Amino acid sequence: MKIIGISSSPNYNGNTATLVREALEEAKRYGAEVEEIYLPNYKLEYCKGCFNCLSKGKCMINDDLESLRKKLYESDGIILGSPSYGLAPNAIMKNFIDRIGLYTVYTSILGDKYIIGISTAGAAGAKKVAKNLTNISGGFFKKGYITGTLGVNVDWNHVNDYPKYIKKAKRLGEKIVNDINSEKKYRIQGIFGKLLNHLVLKRVMKKNILKHKDNKMKAVYDYLNEKDVI
Repeated sequence: MKIIGISSSPNYNGNTATLVREALEEAKRYGAEVEEIYLPNYKLEYCKGCFNCLSKGKCMINDDLESLRKKLYESDGIILGSPSYGLAPNAIMKNFIDRIGLYTVYTSILGDKYIIGISTAGAAGAKKVAKNLTNISGGFFKKGYITGTLGVNVDWNHVNDYPKYIKKAKRLGEKIVNDINSEKKYRIQGIFGKLLNHLVLKRVMKKNILKHKDNKMKAVYDYLNEKDVI
């Protein structure tokens, strides 16, 4: 079992990074192989909108994206953490999500992962951001499982001053291990989104992929065809 923790906190020992690290350490204590990815240490340029990922299955930009994406694809669980900047994830996390977005959503390649979203804020927005981060597991053909979220407001203090928040992060680390081990399905989670996908989006996207399977959507089609999805 492999669990990846991804933090976009601008400070290595910042509030969000600390909570992600606590969750990872607890997951490790319960038997998971864990790896922390501190996004500020990686080179990630902005998406150029070339759609090379859809046609070739690989980003044309020569930076750290492909190595990071490979780690996500090979994991069983993902813990995402971003501070709340203006009631939204910070720019580092937004850029990361943008870069993995199109191919990941079209192929639903993260649709079998267990996800945790973590965020901190000085006053407000942390819960909204934590929930928003779990959308990374969304896909047109399959959605991932949300183990839980943790969004906390810490005023001007450090999260270490709030032992209850540390405990909550640890409990999420334990819970994601249990979810993976038991293959918990969360069948009614996001039920309306699942219905929309099943009744409308899945059909529309399948038609689009088939229409462009030999060029613009070749990599997406090849992956879904290999998995007997399309």
